[in-house]
Amino acid sequence: MRLAAAVFTGAAALVLLGAAAPGPEEVFARRTQAVTPHVWLIDKPAVTDPPFEGNVVVIEQDAGLVVVDAGGSPVSGRNVVDQIRGISPKPVRFLIYTHYHGDHNLGAGAFRAAWPGLTIISTEATRRNMTGAPMDYVKTYAKSYGDMAAYAAKQAKDESLPQGLRDGWARTAAAGPGMVAGYTGMSVYPADVTFSDRLSIPDATSPVEVMFLGRGNTDGDAVIWAPKEKVLASGDLVVAPVPYAAHTYPGEWIAVLQKLKGFDFAFLVPGHGAVQTDRAYVDKVIATLASVRDQVGPLAKADVPLDEVRKRIDLSAIRQDFAGDDPWKRFLMDAAFLNDLVSNAYKEARGEEVIQGKG
Repeated sequence: MRLAAAVFTGAAALVLLGAAAPGPEEVFARRTQAVTPHVWLIDKPAVTDPPFEGNVVVIEQDAGLVVVDAGGSPVSGRNVVDQIRGISPKPVRFLIYTHYHGDHNLGAGAFRAAWPGLTIISTEATRRNMTGAPMDYVKTYAKSYGDMAAYAAKQAKDESLPQGLRDGWARTAAAGPGMVAGYTGMSVYPADVTFSDRLSIPDATSPVEVMFLGRGNTDGDAVIWAPKEKVLASGDLVVAPVPYAAHTYPGEWIAVLQKLKGFDFAFLVPGHGAVQTDRAYVDKVIATLASVRDQVGPLAKADVPLDEVRKRIDLSAIRQDFAGDDPWKRFLMDAAFLNDLVSNAYKEARGEEVIQGKG
């Protein structure tokens, strides 16, 4: 649903007025798009509105399917399973996690139920994160989104905010009850098989290579390459239209993105957002990471406090480049990308460790 310019309409208005709101099945709805004759993307259409659900990639092999990521909640996982069954009657033989963030794997229970014989694959670091403290937030996930929805409803009624920002908060409030229901009773499903460098899933029609190319978005990002299809799945190393940078390694991230550019891909499927058919967006992310590091690094090494660094650097051109004049996207640029990126560039310049799952 979208909101009118001056009054709340649709689902957002229903939430704010206490009426019926979209349920989890609608909030976590998915769609399927063909990328090649043997590869499909299953995604959430409104990529910049909560819930922020990772892309799912389905690769058809002769004996079965290889799937990249699993959706971010039990209901999302069930929706993805339904979409997969609409693609092919073949079983899912392998489920690959690109990284540990729950929006990419907390739907895996539905896969286990549908295809009990499947093998889940991830890097060793991702399995370590999924069996440790970085996943502790799952216990309070539903409450966190309930709190966020309540805050969103207040922001949506704040007439001092730009209308575009109020509209974004209203959409968040509308999705709130469905998200809370969807994020209840979740379980974590760590990988059955891990790798540290490279793992092959051979096939005469659509062979798949799973690789760890270095730390970037997390300390265990997996990249999936289907060479005959010329499809590269990057996980959250690439996220469009607004990147994500919670616990990242800016300098190493640049190096990994440069490696991604070296693949002879026709299609790059990001962790969130539309399929990329060239390297322009990757180049933009690389340039942005470099710009932030160049601005933050000298100040950090000179022992300028982080809060003061934030005041001295200029990120206005970056915000404009990614978000234009859209108030909601500009908010997301700070909340999901720039604030954390500056913190991580500061830590990197000072030789401090970035810890997964912690600020």
